[in-house]
Amino acid sequence: MLRTLSHYMASCSFGVQQQLLAGTACSVLGSTSSLQPEEYTQWQGRRWATKKQGGSTKNKADSQPKYLGAKMSHGQLAFPGQMLVKQRGTKFHPGHNVGMGTDFTLFAKSVGFVSFRHSSVLPPGRKPSAAKQRKYIDVLPLNNDWSEGYQAKVAQMVQRRNEIRRQSLGLAAKFGKK
Repeated sequence: MLRTLSHYMASCSFGVQQQLLAGTACSVLGSTSSLQPEEYTQWQGRRWATKKQGGSTKNKADSQPKYLGAKMSHGQLAFPGQMLVKQRGTKFHPGHNVGMGTDFTLFAKSVGFVSFRHSSVLPPGRKPSAAKQRKYIDVLPLNNDWSEGYQAKVAQMVQRRNEIRRQSLGLAAKFGKK
């Protein structure tokens, strides 16, 4: 015979569960041996919440990563169009052979080595004590070659790099040689 939990609770004055565990029972139950197995497991597994369940949190949503920061370090070889720094605002300013995109991304304009430097800038009409330290990124020419023929050398290097990429990616077979 299945008895309800409220019937057990109303019949005993104290700790029915403790009595069941200890092997003693109140007068209504008799002993644990008088309970059917399904009654005993139902009784043991029953638990009521003491508080109403809380609602779900509303701050679980997270934004996608923006992958900001330096993409190349000092002394690395940069090619035209290669990203040097992705940033919000002008933490780094463009120097020689470096351009800045509309989202403040700095990119190389020529082939050369990446160089980071600090420089103080004095706003016009201000005291010398108001000078600001700025960080600049430069792309210095290979072997400090600032000659007129450097742009032709750069074009050859870029063309050679692109040929190597096409061959390694198998694009020459697909699109033909350009």
